[in-house]
Amino acid sequence: MRRYDPVIDELLEVTDLVMLDLKQMNDEIHQNLVGVSNHRTLEFARYLSNKNINVWIRYVVVPGWSDDDDSAHRLGEFTRDMGNVEKIELLPYHELGKHKWVCHGRRVQAGRRPSAQERDHGTREGHSGTVRS
Repeated sequence: MRRYDPVIDELLEVTDLVMLDLKQMNDEIHQNLVGVSNHRTLEFARYLSNKNINVWIRYVVVPGWSDDDDSAHRLGEFTRDMGNVEKIELLPYHELGKHKWVCHGRRVQAGRRPSAQERDHGTREGHSGTVRS
């Protein structure tokens, strides 16, 4: 378990609720969508669970990227044993922040459908069992 700055723990001692946004449980798809790994966010979610800090999970449903059965299954698997999750909100995707990506010269992945190869590879990565195509 990662060790956080003591200031984080001090802040959490007076925190009633953390609203944590998740965009995709599959790390490879998350990296393609957002540009960075989801490991730190998921690790922090586990940390909050260990400290029993109340959490609302806000899961962004991005068409073609996080709206499939595998994504829902992974979210359920991840949160199932976390006794601190009070609510899971499914948030519809919007493009209000698109200009920020464009200003920084970054390619906006959300809003475009992933190729069949991207979806298939991301679904198979790190997930055992039957994959439906």
